Amino acid sequence: MGLEWEVQVRFPSNTPVAGIELNPWVRVNYKGSYVSPPNYALQFAWYRELSTLPKCVEDYVAFQDHASRDSSMTVYGGGLNQEKHGLLNSEDLKIVEGEGKTWIQVGSSRTYTPSEDDIDSSLRLVSVAIDDMGIKMSINVFVTTPVIRLPRPYPRHMIIFWSLRKFRNPKCIATPFKKESFRVLSYNILADLYTVSGAYTHCPNWALTWEYRRRNLLNEILSYDADILCLQEVYSANEYVIDGCATFFRHDRFKIVIKYEVEYDKMALPVIEVLEPDKRNNGLFRLMKDNVALVVILEEKDNGRSPDAARSTICVANTHIHRGSDASDVRLFQVVNLIRGLEKIDSSGIPILICGDMNSLPGSDPHRFLINGEVGCFSEKFRDPLGIHKHLKLSHSMHLACAYAHLLDSNEVGQHQKEKMDYQAMEPLFTCFKPSLTGTLDYILYSKNRLKVDGLLKLLDYDSLEKRLLPSPLWSSDHVALMANFRVKHASRGVQYLSPPPDPWEQKQTN
Repeated sequence: MGLEWEVQVRFPSNTPVAGIELNPWVRVNYKGSYVSPPNYALQFAWYRELSTLPKCVEDYVAFQDHASRDSSMTVYGGGLNQEKHGLLNSEDLKIVEGEGKTWIQVGSSRTYTPSEDDIDSSLRLVSVAIDDMGIKMSINVFVTTPVIRLPRPYPRHMIIFWSLRKFRNPKCIATPFKKESFRVLSYNILADLYTVSGAYTHCPNWALTWEYRRRNLLNEILSYDADILCLQEVYSANEYVIDGCATFFRHDRFKIVIKYEVEYDKMALPVIEVLEPDKRNNGLFRLMKDNVALVVILEEKDNGRSPDAARSTICVANTHIHRGSDASDVRLFQVVNLIRGLEKIDSSGIPILICGDMNSLPGSDPHRFLINGEVGCFSEKFRDPLGIHKHLKLSHSMHLACAYAHLLDSNEVGQHQKEKMDYQAMEPLFTCFKPSLTGTLDYILYSKNRLKVDGLLKLLDYDSLEKRLLPSPLWSSDHVALMANFRVKHASRGVQYLSPPPDPWEQKQTN
């Protein structure tokens, strides 16, 4: 039976990283087919390569060899009773030979997290399948390349605009005055599904594994110490959601008033119904996408303030707009419909924040619509084969501005940071830096009549990316994070807002 069955073991990458859990894919099947095996159990043993043996280990190996030839010596479980012979002050040491190397056992579970002690040494996993009778069905031995060290993170600090404070100091600091302001982060974290598409061959395979990227992204996001997180491309394999959005906020600072889940494909149905019959199938294909927006209205908590103290309410919209070089009409459709609902919330007096990956470059029609409040004439790249724009309201009354434009407006920002901005577009030179595209797709927009920016996260440049395309071992997404500090303008603090409508995106029949 041992020759009939085989243990198959796969790793996302053959290069382990210290501190990143190794969780191999393991299965048992009949050689050359997918016949289901009988009941079995799996046993695992992890080993680290020993390039040079410590003196105590050399003594142990010599004694073990001697004990194997002397029946008067007692050996337990293939190892030496070390307490009796005083070689080591730990449990029985298990050393084996294999693949022309000497190995010491470091683990016995399915998963293993390499430590600092493993750096520069290869790891060896022995997987054994055992049937109900205790008979070994098959053995698999997998050897990795040497364990590498986790790359040192690159710190990104905040630029605080001290002219808005009671005292001035042009230096950059990492923490804001949280009693006065709140910090908002927007970040497309790159869905794991896209990393296996072959689009990122410039990046080492070990840096594309989800185990590594999850740890690296989490450390980066936590280092920013934001009050509100807006993440895009939050992928759920169980729910088949690729372009999902997730919004987090500090419960000690805010409480949720109401939440809206906006699905753009539902908004497309009334438009598709009024298209000419021969265009409806194409309309379904073009407009029925899985992109969404998550909109929450948050209210400041009292946090020990008097009941009469002013409290602010803000609306945070988090979205990921459809991508695709031939989908300019789809992007405009989604952005216009997002604003259609937000404009109703804005009319209640509540400050608005819009965070997300718009998949739209500065100067594109969706970008001009957001910033200018209208699209007077379409750009040369705009393509609308179905005439979707005829069914859209291409103007709005919201006073929106991009947070990072403040870098060029402030006299307190150094020239080095300003050089990372596009002076004409008033946007960063890039927020996405991947093989297929380099440019700005991500934005933090705000109600400039009700909010003011008093801090921004420093932008990155080619040098800070270590002259690498994204993602990379240092940066685990093909986008870069944006973050801004906001304060509610005095005139908007403590005002009695009108109640927002229960469903600002309620569908109406399109004429």
